[in-house]
Amino acid sequence: AVTNVNPYVARMMAAALGLKFADSTRRILMYTKGADRHKEFYAVMRGIFPVQELCGTLTALQMSRRYVLGIDLPLWRVLSPSVALHALANFRGMKPMFKWGSGAPWSEMQLAPWSMADDSTLSQMMKKTFKKLLWLVFISRVVVSCIKNYYMVNRQAVKRFTIYKENKAAFAADVAAEQILKDGN
Repeated sequence: AVTNVNPYVARMMAAALGLKFADSTRRILMYTKGADRHKEFYAVMRGIFPVQELCGTLTALQMSRRYVLGIDLPLWRVLSPSVALHALANFRGMKPMFKWGSGAPWSEMQLAPWSMADDSTLSQMMKKTFKKLLWLVFISRVVVSCIKNYYMVNRQAVKRFTIYKENKAAFAADVAAEQILKDGN
């Protein structure tokens, strides 16, 4: 029996990084026209956005709650955090799969190299900067939440297989109490 989160996180991260590698390779090969400039910039900058990795981590944490801790989570609860994060990223500017044939990578990331001319006014630039900072804060909070939940689920798994090995009802009560404290209710 698996007693910690690491196998789930490792497998989901491998899958997420594989998808990201395939997507980045496809994008690099797609922008090969003579007029396509700054290909390296877009390939590197797109690799910095941790959306795929965070989606994999969120799914792995929910899977470990379901399978390691034995919490009865329906499939929609396992997948919904990553689906919601990826949907937010798509609404922010990342294109979904059906629009992958685009010839304008900068519109997808809402990012342009500094050497490209931008005729935005100061207020437009401030609005763009604010949106980007808001996204950065949101992604940072998701990262912190993933780290915190990783340690919490690992701690609960150790308790389940050591302290509460014989008493599953006490473990379920402990998990419920921790969830209430976490939610602040």
